[in-house]
Amino acid sequence: MKKLIPWLLFTIILAAALHLFGMWYLPNYLTKKTVDGIYKRRGSWLVNQIGYGGLRFAGTDTVVRDNPDTVTSFAVYDVSEKPMRVRCVIPDRDNYWSLSLFAWNTDNYFVVNDRTAKSKDFELVIVKSGSKYQKQGQEEIVVSPSEKGIFLIRMIVTNRDDKDEIARLAEVQKKTTIQLIDNVQY
Repeated sequence: MKKLIPWLLFTIILAAALHLFGMWYLPNYLTKKTVDGIYKRRGSWLVNQIGYGGLRFAGTDTVVRDNPDTVTSFAVYDVSEKPMRVRCVIPDRDNYWSLSLFAWNTDNYFVVNDRTAKSKDFELVIVKSGSKYQKQGQEEIVVSPSEKGIFLIRMIVTNRDDKDEIARLAEVQKKTTIQLIDNVQY
């Protein structure tokens, strides 16, 4: 039995270390590397600013196996000091639209799409856990499990060859904005 105790302790310590590595370090590391790759293509590492992407073409994917008929908007947000307001506009036609929020550890904690949104234009405010921010008007409050995270909007293009549709979606895309909210108790 005495020979078994060191092995049991070693196994427990190793299991705890592997668990911490796999559940905490690895997801955070992978998010950082993915974001670094996206921003390397953009030319700068901007926080709390939306990057508006166009249609994808073969060989240009940052995200492997992403839908080639998707137009995306992407941002890294940081709500450590101030809440962030997101003003969303959904396309009028039958283009699928979704907004997803991801914690820095890759957990997807909020999704709204064109069918579940309460209106074609709406506001949500992302706050950190424990925030004292008070809801104003019709905005929806979303509590982020991490101070930094990922903001992603996807819109499906029904016809890649329709230049008018692509231009229309690009206009809708740029109507979605994010901004930090000043002068509020946080």
